[in-house]
Amino acid sequence: MSGQRVHRRLLSVAAATVSITIGALTLTGCSGDSGEAKAKGRDLTALQCPMVETGQNGGADQYKPAENAFDTAELLGLDLAEAREKAARHNCEIVVSREDDRSLPVPIEIDLARIYVYTAHGVVSQIEGVGGGL
Repeated sequence: MSGQRVHRRLLSVAAATVSITIGALTLTGCSGDSGEAKAKGRDLTALQCPMVETGQNGGADQYKPAENAFDTAELLGLDLAEAREKAARHNCEIVVSREDDRSLPVPIEIDLARIYVYTAHGVVSQIEGVGGGL
């Protein structure tokens, strides 16, 4: 195959790729919504506190967020004292399980109103979990 034929073939593949990409971008932008789409319902990946037990399913305990539950991600970036106040407004308790890259001893029993956090320089840097237990 001559170099000119290869060049033409590559150009036609590139043109088709650009055409498909432009078509896809046009289709995704046709909604007329200038902002981001807002998800409906609650975020199922959010770690919420407090939780309540709903019974068992196949031998495993099941839990759901309580009526006054909040997304613990709201604690990120807050001073530990502020985070504790915010958690207390929802009847939750904060336990620091890692402070400035140093692990700390923590209770191991399940408590559905306990939030385990990491802190760095007195600020909540990560939510480890809710409830505890091993």
